[in-house]
Amino acid sequence: MQFIRAVFILALMMVCALAVAAQGAKQCPLKATQLADAQELYGFRLGMTIEQVKARLPKLVLGPTDAFGLMKTSFSPDFDPAMDKTAFQGVRTISLEFLDGRLTSVWIGYNRAFKWQALEEFVAGMSRALGMPATAWAQRSRGGQQLDCNDFQATALMIAGSPSLHISDEAARSTWETRKAEAEEAEETTEP
Repeated sequence: MQFIRAVFILALMMVCALAVAAQGAKQCPLKATQLADAQELYGFRLGMTIEQVKARLPKLVLGPTDAFGLMKTSFSPDFDPAMDKTAFQGVRTISLEFLDGRLTSVWIGYNRAFKWQALEEFVAGMSRALGMPATAWAQRSRGGQQLDCNDFQATALMIAGSPSLHISDEAARSTWETRKAEAEEAEETTEP
């Protein structure tokens, strides 16, 4: 009986090891700095400074920076008279987040004029354009597809009938969340 139990446990461990190895194989080894300069990102790259973004978009209105170093801004080229619509063909909205003055999140919502409209086609096209492994994308539980890379995450979703791409620095997001949690904890310990 103990022999059968030992064989069962060994078999279970092997299955778990194979599952972990299979998940690891889907992991993307790229760093954000290794992404290609693709026209589909309209000149934005994780790690850019606010000054670099402002050099690209001098009339961009920036939001306030919160107490933890996060600043957000968004613009819609079709509705913002300060933006050059011809420079953002195929774009509905662009949202940017900065932590400590560095670009940590780029979300681009494309419109119906964008060249790839089906999600599968969009993921394949973006993978080629940015030099990301097309086979490493995984289905998300809430729809769309997600790619977890070395120091960033890419998410492709359909929104309002067209694709969107969100590329984010997950370490920066974690830093902001930690700062916020520590401040809340400090506030709770100082309350009477």
